Amino acid sequence: MGNRDNQSISNLGGVGDVADRDPASALWLRDQVLAATSSGIVIADAKAPDCPIIYCNPAFERITGYAAGEILGRNCRFLQGPDTDRTTVAKIREALREGRALQVTIKNYRKDGTAFWNKLSLSLLRDDSGNLTHFVGTQSDLSDRIEVQEALQQANDQLQTILEAVPGTVSWISSDLRYLGVNHHLAKLHGLPPSAFVGQDIGFLGASSDFHSFVVEFFACESTETVKELGAKVKTDGGQSAGHYLIVAQKYDRGNAACLVGIDITERKRAEEALVLTRKAVESSSDAIGISDVSGTHIYQNPAFSQLFEWDTAEEFKRAGGIPAVFADSAVAAEVLDTIARGYSWSGEVTNRTKSGEILQVLLRADAIKDRTGQIVGLIYMNTDITDRKRTEQELRQSEKRFRSLIENARDIIIILDEKGFCRYVSPSQERILGYPTAEVLGRSVFDLIHPDELPMVDQVFKGVIEMPRVGLGLAEYRVRHKDGFWCVLEAVATNLLDEPSVRGIVVNCHDVTERKVAEDQLLHDALHDALTELPNRALLTDRLGQAFARVKRHPSYQFAVLFLDLDRFKVINDSQGHRTGDRLLVAVARRLLTCLRPGDTAARLGGDEFVILLEEIQGVDEAIAQAKQILKAIERPLFLEGNKVLITASIGIALSTDKYQWPGDILRDADIAMYRAKALGKARYEVFTSAMHTRAVALMHLEHDLRESVDELNWKDSMVDFAGSPVGENSQTSEIEGKLERPKSQFTPPRLECPFTVYYQPIVCLKSGSVIGFEALVRWLHPERGLVSPMEFIAMAEETGLIMPLGLWVLNESCRQIIKWQSLNLPVGNSRLTVAVNLSGRQFSEPESIEQIKQVLQETGVDARCLKLEITETVVMEDGEAAAAMLSQLRELGIGLCIDDFGTGYSSLSYLHKFPINILKVDRSFVSRVGAAGENLEIVRAIVMLARSLGMEVVAEGVETAVQLAQMRAIGCEYGQGYFFSRPLDSEAATALLRRSPKW
Repeated sequence: MGNRDNQSISNLGGVGDVADRDPASALWLRDQVLAATSSGIVIADAKAPDCPIIYCNPAFERITGYAAGEILGRNCRFLQGPDTDRTTVAKIREALREGRALQVTIKNYRKDGTAFWNKLSLSLLRDDSGNLTHFVGTQSDLSDRIEVQEALQQANDQLQTILEAVPGTVSWISSDLRYLGVNHHLAKLHGLPPSAFVGQDIGFLGASSDFHSFVVEFFACESTETVKELGAKVKTDGGQSAGHYLIVAQKYDRGNAACLVGIDITERKRAEEALVLTRKAVESSSDAIGISDVSGTHIYQNPAFSQLFEWDTAEEFKRAGGIPAVFADSAVAAEVLDTIARGYSWSGEVTNRTKSGEILQVLLRADAIKDRTGQIVGLIYMNTDITDRKRTEQELRQSEKRFRSLIENARDIIIILDEKGFCRYVSPSQERILGYPTAEVLGRSVFDLIHPDELPMVDQVFKGVIEMPRVGLGLAEYRVRHKDGFWCVLEAVATNLLDEPSVRGIVVNCHDVTERKVAEDQLLHDALHDALTELPNRALLTDRLGQAFARVKRHPSYQFAVLFLDLDRFKVINDSQGHRTGDRLLVAVARRLLTCLRPGDTAARLGGDEFVILLEEIQGVDEAIAQAKQILKAIERPLFLEGNKVLITASIGIALSTDKYQWPGDILRDADIAMYRAKALGKARYEVFTSAMHTRAVALMHLEHDLRESVDELNWKDSMVDFAGSPVGENSQTSEIEGKLERPKSQFTPPRLECPFTVYYQPIVCLKSGSVIGFEALVRWLHPERGLVSPMEFIAMAEETGLIMPLGLWVLNESCRQIIKWQSLNLPVGNSRLTVAVNLSGRQFSEPESIEQIKQVLQETGVDARCLKLEITETVVMEDGEAAAAMLSQLRELGIGLCIDDFGTGYSSLSYLHKFPINILKVDRSFVSRVGAAGENLEIVRAIVMLARSLGMEVVAEGVETAVQLAQMRAIGCEYGQGYFFSRPLDSEAATALLRRSPKW
């Protein structure tokens, strides 16, 4: 055992009276104890750095697999593995630092890499001055106990299922020793599918001779069932190891076959064997250890002994009578003491009693301690508390009984019929499965119980069985009436054994598949229906559309229609009131749709808030329109969800079947196009698909494609030029914003030389001085084929597709660069603090990352934030007042001016408006353009100006087109004006020229 002979424990304290009488003998006695104990013990130098090990006993070497030479001088952390609990390790280190005792359970690894659980007890040794000199660590291997507990837990879990889930192997074997079938667990043990066993001899995988003999003897005996333990080879990662199985065998088919269930009891057997081994312990062992001198006088006990038996000290226990005092049976105590006094070992399970009278089941190992001459010098006894283990074994036995009961009650129905189909025998399982008392079935024709629809099939199979003796014929799924009136689904195999003297009948083995059939039907339903609304899903709708197309081909006059329905403002309801309310709303809409359907029609949910109605066999478009109106009316009725009144409308697109449609997707596409047309025309309405809609949809698709390409070109240009306008080269870096806009190089083609977008600037005039004080930046798209495209055509598309994010960021960047250019020119003094107002789209406003992007643009361009204004529409700001206030506050903290654009056209809430950090209100041009020479229609603008003034805001009047309107705006105290009267939007060069002229109005 390494350099075991060089190890010394001479610095440990004395051991009671023995030390007083003979110190050398006491020291030798302790050496014997340390060497003989089954618990691993190490002693570490507490004064040396890293506390190296200076002693380990043989049990520690055996537990860890390391020799003493590999252990001494090292710290115990070398036993730890990657999954050793770090919290436990930290506790150990803290105890070592603080010099205090500790007891923990920890997972370590042996030299061969295998894991083991052990209970670590850390004790302290001090010198006569009380200084800490050594740590004593005792490790008790708990792996067997933990593995037994885990095996029991697994067995209890698996008992909840029938054959396939039982905690063991299941095989069906014929009397000629061939496999009829096995469960997945047994097949998996051999790495084969269950089907590979069918028809094979039981020894085809090298079955043990014990198992082969057991099967042969079982079929030869008269008994129909038996239970036996067998040894077996268990497959492991390193090959095979010895294992044990509890085999439960049950004959069926009149002894021609048997079902064998094997329960793996290897771990239990190992635990039982381990429990009868000799276990010794010392001071920190988790086992209770006591030592007596040769006369039987108790002289030592460890803390575990004191804790287990409740005697605080060895002296107290000696006065109570010593070791005989803990035995519940004095005769057993006498036998144990007599045995070890004669020099023999004694081990076994005994019943002990604590100081308080509590009864314990203990595994006792008692030994005589002999010196080198063989003379008995003392007695050692180790007590392992196995009360919990005995309880565990009892539970395991009960589990085995429950498992056997499961096997007995999981049998298929066995019926024996005569040649006319009358029942002569039925197994008890029939009553459990079909509910009929045995007496009620005997003598009755089984055809009386079979569903009328399956009678022809069953009769045909029965005739085939009559014609082919001894040949098993399978009977597919068929329904049999249960005693309670419902139908069970069975599968069966029938064999004609009429000429077999021991049978003289037709044997039918029936297997109940009712639950499986119900599950299959449910799976099919789930695959074809929406989980939330229970409506048909896209797959089932597509199938029914395909059937409708097939009917059109067979009957050209047949016509149907598809209604594509989408809820209006559903996202607002979902976001404001929560997804639970949104889901309840969808379910309510689905139910209302069903009330509007005619027999044969289909309502389906495609996902989200999209529904499709298939109207079968209609007479024309008028009937489809009438159905759409009825649906719209039904949906518009108020709903009360979660205590709130909810109003919802829908937009419907209608597509009629024609000979041009070949696939379900085509008519769904056109109905979808019509639905979007209905939304564009105001929502809460229907539209019938026309070819013009398709043409427009295709045009929009092409326009969207061109817009994406243009934005991609824009991104490419941005990736080549930094915000200051300098080419990217050795001394420049692509900014964070450019990195977010850039696409992978493999995705874009070489761009055109000119930029596809440009920024126009419309002057904003101070009405008091008549001078230009700033501009509004307006993006323009130069389409390569169509030329200048109106923002009315592409801005909304950019919003919907998300392209507004890179496009809006580019406009902001261009506008800030233009501010820097204007500031560098020799302009009149009054124009030196020009501002540029940039529109911030709703998509940008709702994205949290927009703040960081705006900060980045300000930083990269170096523009003064006070020269930049951001315009946000009234509707966007008011959609979520709390979130808008937070967003606007962050922008305002940057020093940016904030404007509410198109004020008066949205749905402002004055309770929110005064909370927003807004600088300017821009009156929508629709109000200004209606102001006449006599001042008519001026009151609304006047009210807005007064409101703004009361809130500390300024007003810009948009759409000033005449001198009269200019005069009216000045008269009511409006600060700023913008419109064609001053100037149309100008490109950057024309705007610069305007500034140089410095006109006055």
